[in-house]
Amino acid sequence: MTDLLFEIGTEEIPASYIEPALNQMKTLFTEQAKKHHLEMHSVYSTGTPRRLTLFVKGLPQKQESVTEEIQGPSAAVAFDKAGSPTKAGLGFAKSQGIDIKDLQIKKTPKGEYCFAIKKIEGHETLHILPGILPAIIRNISFPKSMKWKGSDLFFARPIRSLLALFGDQVVSIEINGIKADRFIFGHPFLSGKKIEISEADWELYKKLLKQEHVVVEMTERRETLRTKITQLMTPYGATIDDEELLDEVTNLVEYPNAVECSFDEEFLDIPADVIETAMKEHQRYFPIKKRGGKLLNKFIAVLNRNESNADTTIKGNERVLKARLSDARFFWKEDRKTPLIKRVENLKNLAFLEKLGNYYDRTNRIIKLSKYISERLIAIDNLSVNIEFVKRAAELCKADLLTQMVGEFPSLQGIMGRGYAEWDGEEKPVAIAIAEHYMPRYATDNIPTSRIGAIVGLADKFDTISSCFALDLIPTGSQDPYSLRRHAYGIIRIIEEHGFTLDIKETLYTSLDLLPMFEQKPDLHYHPVILDKLVPKIKEFFKDRLFQINIERGYRYDLVNAALKAGIGFDDIHNFSQRLKVVSHISQEKWWPDLVTVVERTFNIGKKAQCGGAVDKSLFTEAEEYELWVVYHKNRDKIQTLIDEKKYEEASRLYYNTFAKPVHTFFDRVFVNVEDEKIRNNRLSMMKEINELYSQKIADLSGIVMPNDKSPGSSVP
Repeated sequence: MTDLLFEIGTEEIPASYIEPALNQMKTLFTEQAKKHHLEMHSVYSTGTPRRLTLFVKGLPQKQESVTEEIQGPSAAVAFDKAGSPTKAGLGFAKSQGIDIKDLQIKKTPKGEYCFAIKKIEGHETLHILPGILPAIIRNISFPKSMKWKGSDLFFARPIRSLLALFGDQVVSIEINGIKADRFIFGHPFLSGKKIEISEADWELYKKLLKQEHVVVEMTERRETLRTKITQLMTPYGATIDDEELLDEVTNLVEYPNAVECSFDEEFLDIPADVIETAMKEHQRYFPIKKRGGKLLNKFIAVLNRNESNADTTIKGNERVLKARLSDARFFWKEDRKTPLIKRVENLKNLAFLEKLGNYYDRTNRIIKLSKYISERLIAIDNLSVNIEFVKRAAELCKADLLTQMVGEFPSLQGIMGRGYAEWDGEEKPVAIAIAEHYMPRYATDNIPTSRIGAIVGLADKFDTISSCFALDLIPTGSQDPYSLRRHAYGIIRIIEEHGFTLDIKETLYTSLDLLPMFEQKPDLHYHPVILDKLVPKIKEFFKDRLFQINIERGYRYDLVNAALKAGIGFDDIHNFSQRLKVVSHISQEKWWPDLVTVVERTFNIGKKAQCGGAVDKSLFTEAEEYELWVVYHKNRDKIQTLIDEKKYEEASRLYYNTFAKPVHTFFDRVFVNVEDEKIRNNRLSMMKEINELYSQKIADLSGIVMPNDKSPGSSVP
């Protein structure tokens, strides 16, 4: 077995491109190896801003020979009654490059057919790789790629060198005039040397690069940086609090190093969020904070150099940050001269989406929708909510978009709004809600802690989703330019974690009804487009989000579908989540299979019942059906009460204890599909009522996959 070492040497690739590209390299090579019948022990990829490297351990020197059977015409078509070959038989043999005498006749489910048996000799791996490696380069996709004049090659940055070794032999490939060889290059500033590597030896490759100031292993660079940064932070009682930033800077350097820098203490009068944003987003610096979280006038800069010119580097970084903070201080001072409330009118000059007006119009929609949500939660959940605070927060929530600070640091929208609101003397809950209504900003972010922030956040997100669906700006595949999936995720989390009882269908009706294209209505009813098209489409979008989110949380797909398909639906997201949690829990109980069987059997037979058919006990002819009906009536209200109280586990257990035995007895002794139509429909209706007591209120268990069942798939129905 022989190893393969493949390096694509480039100009500096953006940090965010590197890891996805390396994952693609592994996947592409694995697919190509499988296609060419090449077994391997393992495949590994790593890289730096200037090189993407693939190492494959244990490739064979030669493909395995394979025997291929190609089915041709039927024996009756290939040979006549006398056994002589026909034109069809001769043509098939010729097309496969074999003599007609070598055709074999085999029995198949469709009869006897001719087969050409061909043994395909394996090729040398060294001769196969020139087809595989260029295909990998051409098929790596990047968010943005460059194209060379006179070439069809697209790549993130210009390719400068190729290393391709199979054992001690160079793989003969050429891309855009660059031929592969056995040379690699050291650090561009600390070395610049051209290094010859004798064979595809991973340890030798790493060692030679490290001698020339390149740490090629991504994990090693990250941990080296972590150690250096931690050493610099420790005297101040600080620790790294941003792993994403650490990941990013890891892929900005080949030689990992870090230095401590400082800035004038006078800048600490700027809000800490502003200073941190200027450091992290613009310069990729690590702020230093005390244990209590107070920001110090010190920071850490990551270097792609050694300490030889550390003083110059420190001064350069300090000078750059000083300029940033000087701008921020000016913005902070100037922005505070105009209260947020006076900026609201100017939101008319900030466009939102075509046909949907400006941010002033949008603000008015958020105010109305926030008020609606507040009133619903007060009425249904009896929550204590200050509606005037809600309306004020909604009115001010977008005003900071017009500030110079948010213009310079867009990620501070909401955060700066809170700071300016506090400066203006707004009520503290209002200021907090302005910042929180954007949350969660990303998958792992927190949700709003305050009810006011949660309510305004819901209104903001519902308006965004409604607006985009109304304009047919719907996510497709991986494309989601308006982050609607993130907004839906935020709505789901806020409702779940705050325990809000909020009907998303009714909320969507209200949200869509506020859009300008639906304002003119002939009567008091909702526009037909809202009723017939948009709400069903958005609900399907939420259904898919609920399915995907809960699969990612670790729930079984059939249990998620069971809770989604319950008659009660998923309009009440908090209720759906409660039911799913309970169903997942009881699926581990010993009595779970019997519960599933009861619901499944009654569903399968009950679905044949005529709609609306009431059960008439005077039509009972068997003792078992009368006994089952008595059991149903005796326990129905008890089960329903537990469901109404959201005691779903207790309701499930009582349903199982009530029906497991009598339902099975009924099916064992009573024939349902009798010829008498009235008796048949009466029995079907009883099965339907028993089934719907559970499947309509808790979960539809008719699609549950038991351990011995064959999975029908895991798609959303």
